[in-house]
Amino acid sequence: MFRGVTEVMYFVSDRRAAADWYSRLLNLPISCLEEPEHFFLRVGEQDIWFHQADSKSPSGTGGQVAYWQVDDFAAVLTHAQQLGAVLHRGPLDRNDGYFMCQMKDPFGNAFGLIGPEPQDQGAK
Repeated sequence: MFRGVTEVMYFVSDRRAAADWYSRLLNLPISCLEEPEHFFLRVGEQDIWFHQADSKSPSGTGGQVAYWQVDDFAAVLTHAQQLGAVLHRGPLDRNDGYFMCQMKDPFGNAFGLIGPEPQDQGAK
């Protein structure tokens, strides 16, 4: 029986650089398993792991996208863009009080944001 998503894996060209970038984005510390060296961040009850991209799993936006719930959609969108993420899809007004979008990180991977409708109405 499924109990929920426990880990999200990003395939990247530089695991340490990706861990550093997501640490700044999420304002969370990096955890590391020393042997072999693996970096991850704990976000609530989920972990974000960084795996070396290869021919089986290259970086990119062609697969599944994890969407992260945020408290301030506009602020997180702006913060991600200031760190070098680019808007990939959206933002989309879901007509339920929430907006969603997909961002592309500096390593070519997609991640999603879902959050309350911006108060300034500028993100439509």
